[in-house]
Amino acid sequence: MSLGTETSGVMGAPEVPPYWEHLMRGSERLVRGRGRSLEQAFEQAAVALCALVVDPAAVEVREEVELVCDSPAVDRLLADWLRAVVQKMASRHLVFRCFAVRMDGPRLFGHAFGETLDRERHAFARDVRGVSLVGSRVWQGADGLWTAECEVEL
Repeated sequence: MSLGTETSGVMGAPEVPPYWEHLMRGSERLVRGRGRSLEQAFEQAAVALCALVVDPAAVEVREEVELVCDSPAVDRLLADWLRAVVQKMASRHLVFRCFAVRMDGPRLFGHAFGETLDRERHAFARDVRGVSLVGSRVWQGADGLWTAECEVEL
């Protein structure tokens, strides 16, 4: 299977973490975050997820939402984190621009920053139905950088 980058969203240049991207692996759509720490990789994966819904640059920071997840397996924790982001977006009609994550063992403490969805300003917004646990992977490369990726169902 070949892996192709569909879209890159960059908080720096694509080769300089932290950054996020959307990938296609066959018919699967993946979100990926990269960073110098596990926390940065999780933050960027969440931005990639939100960028499937609306351009993060079009989102203003007007609200802060706290999210807490707990899982002994880091791959599962990523999927739980992204699922919590999707749930908060759906239940409160929010879109997010950025995130702050802190890890404490198997527990993730996150903050999402964004605003209420405004269909006039966020005209091309779409819904994310869920985050699949299949293909959820987190690893640290030989270069010391962390990668967090997960398959997303639209």
